[in-house]
Amino acid sequence: MILADPDFSATAGRASRALVEFVDIYPTLAELCGLGVPPHCEGTSMRSLLEEPDRKWKPAAFSQYPRRGAYMGYSMRTERYRYTEWIHRETGEIAARELYDHSAGPIAARNLAAEPEMQETVRRLSAMLDKGKGWRRFQKIGT
Repeated sequence: MILADPDFSATAGRASRALVEFVDIYPTLAELCGLGVPPHCEGTSMRSLLEEPDRKWKPAAFSQYPRRGAYMGYSMRTERYRYTEWIHRETGEIAARELYDHSAGPIAARNLAAEPEMQETVRRLSAMLDKGKGWRRFQKIGT
């Protein structure tokens, strides 16, 4: 994503490794235009990242993917991992898990969720994901 504002020329061209989400775009544009961010917005304005690209930011970015049938996929991307749970819409049962380690390179293709040495990571990320509701805890971090 490329985001620029002429009021932030001191940081122009600087990259940020912060995890941002599509829901962050509207509050960012609203704030940059001086319109104020409506309270119902679920995202976080990225204005502070324009001021300070290396600042502490959200620990994770969240997404949701419907799967044909009775399952919804809830996914979370941290600096290192992408973790997904496929959850039955009616029972809430976790049918499958996916864990990919992006520290090995830009394309992580091996699902590590069943590996014994990754179970503590799966447990920790599952608690953060909170069956797709974890994003609420991290919504305004970084502002």
